[in-house]
Amino acid sequence: MKNLFILSILLLILIFIIACDNETKIVSDDNYHLHWNVETHYLDGNRFRSGMTLVNQSDEVLEDNWTLYFNFMRMVDAGSVPPSIKLTHINGDFYKINPTDQFEPLAPGEELDFTFEALGSAIKKIDAPDGAYFEFADGSIVPVRVIVGEFVREEQMNRNRNDVLPVPTPEYVYEQNKFLSKLPVDEIGKITPSPVSVKKLDGSFSLTAETGIYYQEGLENEARYLSNALEPLLNTRLSFSEGDGATANGKIQLMIDNVEIDGIIKTSGDEAYMLSVAEEGIEISGSDAAGVLYGIQSLRSLLPLEAWKSPGSSISIDGVEVEDAPGFSYRGLHLDVSRNFQSVETVKKLLDVMAFYKLNKFHFHLTDDEGWRLAINAFPELTEVGGRRGHTRDERDHLIPSFGSGPYPDMSMGSGWYTQDDYMDILRYATERHIEVIPEIDVPGHARAALIAMQARYDRLMEEGKYEEADRYRIHDPEDESEYMSVQRWKDNVINVCQEPTYRFLGVVFDEIIEMHRAAAAPLTSIHIGGDEVPRGVWVDSPQCLALLESSPDLDMIDQLQVWFFGRMKQRLEERNIVMSGWEEIALVGYYGGEKELNPDFAGYSIPYVWSNIWGAGTESYSYQLANAGYQIVMSHASNFYFDLAYNKHPEEAGLFWAGFVDTPDPFSFIPFDLYKSGVEDRMGRSIPENAYAGYEQLTESGRENILGLQGQLWGETFRSPDRVEYMALPRIISLAERAWNPHQEWMDIERRIDRLEALLVEWNKFANRLGQRELPRLDMLNGGYGYRIPPPGAVIEDGMLKANVSYPGLQVRFTTDGTEPTVDSSLYVEPVVVDGDYRIKVRTFNTLGQGSRVVVLNN
Repeated sequence: MKNLFILSILLLILIFIIACDNETKIVSDDNYHLHWNVETHYLDGNRFRSGMTLVNQSDEVLEDNWTLYFNFMRMVDAGSVPPSIKLTHINGDFYKINPTDQFEPLAPGEELDFTFEALGSAIKKIDAPDGAYFEFADGSIVPVRVIVGEFVREEQMNRNRNDVLPVPTPEYVYEQNKFLSKLPVDEIGKITPSPVSVKKLDGSFSLTAETGIYYQEGLENEARYLSNALEPLLNTRLSFSEGDGATANGKIQLMIDNVEIDGIIKTSGDEAYMLSVAEEGIEISGSDAAGVLYGIQSLRSLLPLEAWKSPGSSISIDGVEVEDAPGFSYRGLHLDVSRNFQSVETVKKLLDVMAFYKLNKFHFHLTDDEGWRLAINAFPELTEVGGRRGHTRDERDHLIPSFGSGPYPDMSMGSGWYTQDDYMDILRYATERHIEVIPEIDVPGHARAALIAMQARYDRLMEEGKYEEADRYRIHDPEDESEYMSVQRWKDNVINVCQEPTYRFLGVVFDEIIEMHRAAAAPLTSIHIGGDEVPRGVWVDSPQCLALLESSPDLDMIDQLQVWFFGRMKQRLEERNIVMSGWEEIALVGYYGGEKELNPDFAGYSIPYVWSNIWGAGTESYSYQLANAGYQIVMSHASNFYFDLAYNKHPEEAGLFWAGFVDTPDPFSFIPFDLYKSGVEDRMGRSIPENAYAGYEQLTESGRENILGLQGQLWGETFRSPDRVEYMALPRIISLAERAWNPHQEWMDIERRIDRLEALLVEWNKFANRLGQRELPRLDMLNGGYGYRIPPPGAVIEDGMLKANVSYPGLQVRFTTDGTEPTVDSSLYVEPVVVDGDYRIKVRTFNTLGQGSRVVVLNN
C-alpha cells in the first residue's frame, strides 16, 4: 500500500513536469524596443513604405533564436523586407518576423534597421504595429515596446498624392471656426433633440423634496426612473405612487393619452409626448410609455445647469409647454464588442446617454472574427475559446492576438464575454429605458471566432470518441480546400452554408438568445445576421457545396450560395417570429469588392442596414434603390455615421479613415430624404460637382416611407481602452440624435448649394452653441460624467496678436506663452493677446471639470 502511495506521488510529479514543459513560459521584460515610422505614401499602386528599427536594450546578445509577433492593420508585402529577416502574414492583422541565415546577432545597444511596403496608407499613430512580443526557442515570451515616430512631412500625413484634405493645424482650425459666434444663453435651445414645439409660459415651478410623482397604471417604471434621476440633484428620492394625486399640491403627473402634434393625433407606438411646466405642477402626457420617458428626459434637460453642478434642496424650472414626437421610429446606435471587449458597466453607461438623447435601438455586435462575446450554454467553447485572445500555436484554447491585444489571454481587452446573466442584466437595463436591443450574430463571413471555437469542440469530441455529437453542430467543412482572403485579411472566416449542421448550430444560438430576451421581459423583434463582406473564392472547393449544386435544381453556381443562405436564415427566423435584419448585403447579389445587384426577393421580409455610402465611391444610391424596391432600411452610412472613424486627419486623432473622417457636424448635416445634397466633398477632400448625382436613382414617395431611421456605428478595432468608447461616441451621438429626431429641416430644401450651405452654417452655429454652453457642461455631471472628445482650439498669430477660437462656443480656451503645458489655472483667452519677440505658445480647450483637449502649439 505504501509503495502504491509513493508510486502515485511520483506519477503526479511526472504529469506536473510534463504539463509545465508543454506550457508557454511567460516572462515579462522591456529590454527590446521596436521603432516605427512612415517614410512615404507617395508610392505607386496604393502603397506606402514604413521604416522599422529593432533595438536590443538588454544586456545579452540577441541571437537567431526568436520569432517576433505583432499586429498591423495593413497588408504587408512580405517580399519588401531585407534578406536578413523573413516576414510572414499569419492571419488577419497578425504577423511574425523570423531571422534568416543572413541575420547577424545584435549585441547590447545594437539595432536592426529595415523598411517594408504595405497596401493603403497609415497616417495615424494608432496605425502603428502593436502588441509586439518575442517568443524565444525556450518558449519564453518577452513583450516588445513599440515607439511611434512623428508625422511631420506631407508624404507622411497625406494618404496619397491625390489627398488634398488639409491636416487640421491650429491655423486651419481657426479659419474653420471663424464663422462660429457665441450666442446669448437665452437664445440657445434647452432640449436636445429639438422639440417640434416649445412655448414659454409665465411663472415657474419649484421642485423640492416634497414634490410627489403620481403615475397612471402601467407607468411605475417611468416614475421610478424619474425619481432615481432627480435624486443626485435634490439629495433625496422623490416619492412616487399610482394615481392622479388630485389633492396634492406641487406634483408631477405622468399619464398616457392621445397627444396632438401639428394637428395630428399621436397614439400608442408614436413615442409622442406633451410636457407642461406651470406654477401648480408638472404634467407629462405620452402617447405611450416611451413617450412619457421622453417627456421625462426633456424635463431633465430643462433643469438649470447650476442644479447639475451644485445639488440642492430646491430647483426652479421656468414655465413651458412642449409638444414633441420623433421624425424617425428607428434611432439607433451600434456597438462592436467583438474586436475589443467592453464591460457591462461601459455598456450601461452608453445606454444611459442614449436614453437621455432619446435613441431607442441598441444594435449589439456580439460576434466577429476576433471574438464571440455571448455565452451559449450548449456550446461553452464559443466563449471559453472564441472569447479569448493571446499567444498560441494551435488556437485550441484561445484565438490569436488581434489589434494589439498581446500575448497574455487574460490581460487584455481582446478577452472577455457576457454570461447569460450579464446579457439579461443589460437587456433589463435597456428595456427600462425603452431601448430595444438588437443582437447581431455575424454570418456567414466575419465568423472566425465561431469557427475556431467550434473546431475546438469538434476536435475534443472526436478525441473522446463522440463522433455523432461532433458532427451534429459542425460549422466547417474539413475537406474544403477553398482559398480566399477577407477584406480584414482573414483566410478562414466563412462558415460552410452547404451542410445541415451549420443550421442546427445557428438554430440553437437563436433559441438561446430568444429565451434570454423572454426571461428578461425584453422585446426581440429582429436578429441581425451581419451578412457583409463575404470574399470571393469561398466554397469553390468545398465538396459539400459542389454536391449541393449538383443535387439542387434551384442552384447553378457558387455565386448563388450566399443569397440561398440568406433565404434559409430568413425562413429559420420567421419560424421563430423574428425578422431577419443584416447589413446591406442581405438585399444585394455579389461579393465584397465586386459589382452588386439588387435582390428583390426579400423586400418586405428583411431589414438591410445600408453602410457603404462613401462620397465619390459610386455606392451612394444603395439606400434609395433598396427603399424604392420595398425594403425597409436603416441608414447607417459610413460617410456620416461611422463613429469609429477619426474625427479628423490629425495624426494623434485616433480612429480609422477608410471612408473619410466623421466629425460632429457630419451627422447634423445629413439630409435623409434628399441624400445627394449631403455629398459636398469626397473622402480625399476633393469637391464633388453639384450635378454629380443627377443620374442616380432618386427617392420615391413610397421609398420615403420605407426609411425606418438612422444609426450610428461604433466599431471596436481602435477601442483598446475603456475610455475610447465615450471619446468616440460623444459628442457625435448628440448630433445623430438631433437628425434622427428631426430628419427634415427647412434649410435642406434649398436647391442652390452655396445658399444651402450658408443656411446650414447658421443652424450649425446654434447647435454648436448648444453643445458648448449646455450639452457638454451637463455631460460633465450626467451619470457620473462622460469622457467626451474636447476639441482642440483654433489658434493663429496675426499682426503680432494671438487669436484663438473653439468649435463649440462656451468651452474655455487657456494658453501659455513660455512653452509650458496649459492647465486649468493658465491664462483664460477672452480676446486677442499681444505676442512679443520669440514665443512658444501652447493653447488648450477645457471643460467645466478642468479636463483638457490635445494641446496645440504655435512657434515663431
